[in-house]
Amino acid sequence: MWLEFPRDITIEANSLQCGNQKVSYDEIKSIRVYVRQTTTNLTAWTGIPTVSDLKSEIGLLLIDGNRIDIRVIAYEEWGPFKNKTGMKSFENGLAFSTFLEEKTFKQRMDHYLKTGTNSMHFKYRGYEFLKDRTIRSSGKIYASFNPNEYSVQKSFRRLHFKRTGAGAAIDWFKDEREETAINLTYDEDVILHLINKLIGGVS
Repeated sequence: MWLEFPRDITIEANSLQCGNQKVSYDEIKSIRVYVRQTTTNLTAWTGIPTVSDLKSEIGLLLIDGNRIDIRVIAYEEWGPFKNKTGMKSFENGLAFSTFLEEKTFKQRMDHYLKTGTNSMHFKYRGYEFLKDRTIRSSGKIYASFNPNEYSVQKSFRRLHFKRTGAGAAIDWFKDEREETAINLTYDEDVILHLINKLIGGVS
């Protein structure tokens, strides 16, 4: 069942009221954020994207294994909910997700650090970030932070790895669907922090 922000969510000092369920910030293990742009009618006429607002969907994965899905409606549709307790600092749905990320950052980071081993910094969504600066997936080396092998570029909630040197020719013939990339829809803030702190190579 989907909840809707801000209608179904009340922000309190140490918790969220999510519909009929109270969720302490300490209970949140992971945050998934999906964002899409809404465009104005001018887009259809001109073919040029004219952004009207951002809508987002937020998934809260709790330490007990349960999940809460929240659909964040466009700010222009918030209406009287703008006056709810704790809402004054929010200008859009992204501000709400940023608020949640800041409130839960340390515990989410600790969760990933606990997945580390003697040879691995941490594991993320099936990817193993190894201490030799490589990334392993399904038992095989997927990419690397070694600049002699890959250049790393960041876009919105996504990391792109492009081969350098002699290996660049391999990527030239790849289909776009075969792009070497990692989606960061879950805990982007934590993962980028850990990469920059433990490995480096992402600006």
